[in-house]
Amino acid sequence: MLRKSLGSLALAGVLLGAIVPATLAKSVVVPPSQATQSIVEIADGAGTFKILLQAVGCADPAVVAALTSGDQYTVFAPTDTAFVEAGFTIATICDVPQGLLTQILLYHVEEGRHFSNSVLPKRDGQMKTIETLLGQSFWVNSTGAISTASDGQSQISGPNIPATNGVIHVVDAVLFPAL
Repeated sequence: MLRKSLGSLALAGVLLGAIVPATLAKSVVVPPSQATQSIVEIADGAGTFKILLQAVGCADPAVVAALTSGDQYTVFAPTDTAFVEAGFTIATICDVPQGLLTQILLYHVEEGRHFSNSVLPKRDGQMKTIETLLGQSFWVNSTGAISTASDGQSQISGPNIPATNGVIHVVDAVLFPAL
């Protein structure tokens, strides 16, 4: 009886050993990043995020510390054009009170590394909730359109830029939280 039970367990183990890897091989997994630069380094090198970087420098120092740390973040990064359309320039962005600027920036960051397959809902008509570091959410539809807590609209225009400490999704408008 004991031999029969051990034989059954051994057979079950062999079957699981063959089935589990085959099942996992079929799942879609984003491979580890081959990136060699942090989120801030990539934004600096791109040349289209000068106002964003200026804002990060004027915000609470914890913002730049987080974005250069080893922790993983997803940043929805507005371009310089997006900031200008919102009424900010590189010369005026630091005129925004530091606390407000920090809130605006934290509304663009989600904890963890989330590529578009995690950010966009799988079906048309659905919305995916993005929980930001500010503690307020915004919503993304299957085409990458963003709706904010303050009724603002934006679009993911450049998804999936991998960094050593997360991923960047370029957005075409500054996201404003409900204040």
